[in-house]
Amino acid sequence: INAEYGGAGLPTNFSSPPMSQTDSWVTGSLVRIKLRNFVTYDAVEVSTGCHLNIIIGPNGTGKSTIVCALCLGLGGKTNLLGRAREIAEFIKHGRDKALIEIELFNKEGPNYVVQRTITNDNKSDWKINRRTATTKEVLELTRKLN
Repeated sequence: INAEYGGAGLPTNFSSPPMSQTDSWVTGSLVRIKLRNFVTYDAVEVSTGCHLNIIIGPNGTGKSTIVCALCLGLGGKTNLLGRAREIAEFIKHGRDKALIEIELFNKEGPNYVVQRTITNDNKSDWKINRRTATTKEVLELTRKLN
């Protein structure tokens, strides 16, 4: 994996193996996560390899933020994280909304892309593959892929 490092210490640009090499990928594997105005990040996009199972780095580099984004971006509730009570608390200070976008591998067709936009009034808008979705639909997708 090649990476370009940004201000927060975590890589901001990874190059994953070509998706044509899909033999090792399992449906539901994390392909990519993109964050905008989420916790401490202005903007970050991380592409993973097919065997990602751990995130490591020095203190303060945003590892927990990535884990929070994965949880919240796939329908998890804030009380699972012990970090904040309200979803709006995950919006970067001074911003009015945040975006989490998670791409999951699909061996049988186009990858799944789940997007959650969080607003200051503690509301969320969901999309699955660019189509408006509900929290229930996101949870059904994650159950199906688990």
